[in-house]
Amino acid sequence: MADQVGTCAFCGTSTATSRRRHARYCSNACRQRAYRQRVHEPVTALDSFVGRDAELARLGGIAATRVLTLVGPAGVGKSRLVKEFAGSRATWVELAPAHDVARACAVALGEPVGEPVLSTLVHALAGRETLLVLDNCERVAAECAALLEPLLLGCPGLTVIATSREPLRVPGEVLFAVQPLSITDAVELFADRARANQVGLRLGDRDALAALCARLDRLPLAIELAARLVTLLPVREVLARLDDRLELLNRGNRTAAERHRSLRAAIGWSYDRLSADEQHVFRCISQRPGGFGLDVAVQACDLPSDRVLVLLSALVAKSLLTFSGAGRFEQFESVRLFGRERLAEQFAGEAPGADSKVVRRGSAPAANH
Repeated sequence: MADQVGTCAFCGTSTATSRRRHARYCSNACRQRAYRQRVHEPVTALDSFVGRDAELARLGGIAATRVLTLVGPAGVGKSRLVKEFAGSRATWVELAPAHDVARACAVALGEPVGEPVLSTLVHALAGRETLLVLDNCERVAAECAALLEPLLLGCPGLTVIATSREPLRVPGEVLFAVQPLSITDAVELFADRARANQVGLRLGDRDALAALCARLDRLPLAIELAARLVTLLPVREVLARLDDRLELLNRGNRTAAERHRSLRAAIGWSYDRLSADEQHVFRCISQRPGGFGLDVAVQACDLPSDRVLVLLSALVAKSLLTFSGAGRFEQFESVRLFGRERLAEQFAGEAPGADSKVVRRGSAPAANH
């Protein structure tokens, strides 16, 4: 029989195929690459997606961006939002456990991991349209930036969406700050997850639910962890115990990454990657509830004003602090409680008779406020 023209489902190359047997791929290599790529596609979420209509609409409006980075604090829902937006059309690269970004991308794309890896990636991506999702970039942000610039220049059909707790700072990057849920969506999420843990559960009055979600900073991870407690405690009892939330909210999904199984681990993932000076400022400013200005931070940290400003800026960039305008900085309540834990640990470990200035810097006594 006469051949007919087909198109390879992986690389898009035109190929002659028999009428009796239509081949999806032009070669065994493309077939194997397509299989390996499917293995690394994000699994369809098994739970419901709540809210974020405005965010999805905004993402759709900037979809033509070559490098789009979703930034935000631990547990705000960056990865979940990208999964909802990108769906199955994206190749997913999980970077939290990765030590080599280029190799992780090559494996996800189904390419042989040879040397040089960058050349392999450029050759594989140069002739096709690809949406690449780089998830959890904060630990390897510098490596991501170093890879993306030559990769994007050599592959005009490549689009990258990244999730990170800090910007990648690569040319052409557009930042999309993911905010906590609205209070309405936060309450809906809590109710959805709570009823999934106990069918037919009655949650009580909406005011208590709203107060609980507000105390949890309207962060999806904290809300989902708290929703697991309602099989043991009434909503108002959970609300009354939130000063001890880092101990309380520790029963995440068994299959979740370790950093998402408790609220303490989620915040600790960011804290552990700070420099020593950044950790010092983070601990000192955690004493003060509500907003504060630069002068208060300088007094608390016992460091020069210019140095404190640089370090506060770094904490803002790494989603552990927010700048609210008019010279005011703010922390989420859960983040502040984590900082107080670290401060108490350091103060408890100070040796008796230690130099008074060192003790003052580590403990940041309340008298400074």
